[in-house]
Amino acid sequence: YGKAEADYFKFLKQYLTLHRSELFFADKAIFIEGDTERILLPAIMKKIDQEDKSKDDKSLPLLSQNISIIEVGAYSHIFEKFFDFIGLKSLIITDIDSAKDDRTKCRVCDTNAKLTTNASLSFFHNGLNDLGYFKKLSFDWKILRKKKGNNWVYNRKGNLLAVYQVEENAYHARSFEDAFFHINRQFIIDNKDNFKSLKNISLFEDAANDSYDLADKCVGKKPSFAMEILLNSKTDAGENEFSNWQIPVYIKEGLSWLKKN
Repeated sequence: YGKAEADYFKFLKQYLTLHRSELFFADKAIFIEGDTERILLPAIMKKIDQEDKSKDDKSLPLLSQNISIIEVGAYSHIFEKFFDFIGLKSLIITDIDSAKDDRTKCRVCDTNAKLTTNASLSFFHNGLNDLGYFKKLSFDWKILRKKKGNNWVYNRKGNLLAVYQVEENAYHARSFEDAFFHINRQFIIDNKDNFKSLKNISLFEDAANDSYDLADKCVGKKPSFAMEILLNSKTDAGENEFSNWQIPVYIKEGLSWLKKN
């Protein structure tokens, strides 16, 4: 029981005591990185519930389930003993964080992209940080359980799933904003006058800039950006809310697993 583990346990005990004791009473939990996901997640869950209802899905809606949403930054691995001890069905939504080395971020598709700097992904996959490994990892292999000892291993019946950006529409994003812009670029353009939090918004109309560029050069205040997505959302003729933008596939896959398990 090393110093790092002792420090993590001390932090976890303080955190749960002061802030998140409801985790002990939740049926499921979602661990997210930051403000953008925290603000948008209820709308995303609503969209999934609406889509499933239209498919005559009989599972209990996400928004009707007892799910606790916890903002943990890049430190979801600190909660690993809690995951293991309480057996709570848990979803981690995080970023693949591609990089050339431990300091230089880059596109996932960059020929010099070698690793992920995401400490949580590395932790739950036995210290691996090879980007190629995480790019090729199938959905089922992201479902984990803790075996005797300290290692987390693949198990389809596991209680923990960690999702991150995957290839979508022939592109592999690095972050939430990167993924969102890739599939919702026209939504931003159509409402460009209402996205005051975005810098250099004219870049969206120049096809030379990919979504990685847009995430890097245009995002200002993330909470404001998330709020502006909601403020510019529309309801369609079928009374489906938030109908004019799409959910990145990695988030949809994770929430669908949590909903039905």
